[in-house]
Parts: sequence; C-alpha cells; structure tokens
Amino acid sequence: MDKFSIQSDTNGAVAVVTASGRFDSETAPNLDAELSKVVGEKNKIVLDLKGVDYLSSAGLRAIVKTLQAVQKSGCGVKLACASEPVETVLRTVGMMEMLRMYPSVDEAVASF
Repeated sequence: MDKFSIQSDTNGAVAVVTASGRFDSETAPNLDAELSKVVGEKNKIVLDLKGVDYLSSAGLRAIVKTLQAVQKSGCGVKLACASEPVETVLRTVGMMEMLRMYPSVDEAVASF
C-alpha cells in the first residue's frame, strides 16, 4: 500500500474525504491541509477510513481540528469504514464519544 493518499469529492452538500495508508507525523500535515481546504468549502464532512492502516496522534489531531472547525457552523464530521485497529485507537482515546462511525460512506452521508 502507498504510504499515504487522500482525495476529496462531494456527495450533494457533503464532502467525502477518502484516505488510505498511514496517518503519522510525516503524513498528517498532508491530511490536515486537505481537511482544512475541505472545511473552507463544506461544513459536512465524511472521512472514509477504509484504507487507513495506521492512525497516530498526529492523525488524530488533524481529525479533531476539523471537527472543531465544522462544529462552529453547527455541522460535523462523520467517520466511515474504519478498520478494527483504527477504530480501536479512536475508542481508546475517547474520540468515539465525539464522532459517529458508520459502516459505509453512503450511510454516513445520509446521516446528515
């Protein structure tokens, strides 16, 4: 798998950000930059984590920063398709209390 890739698309009023590879201290700034760009355009974001195989604290910070930015406008970030190791990290640090996880991107988009 490539070290990291990220792409953004839209589904109606929702931005869908698909990431794959590793969210670590080296790649998280790329994730942060892409999410910041998306926040400037949309305030409803689905983060598709299906291809993410590692999530460090730097990746978590990028997600939290995005969540805080969109919550100011009354909207949010939803997660979709996280692998078991990534979901375990999210649960361990208490992020699942702030974020909703969905089994598919379509379900996450529909939840808005």
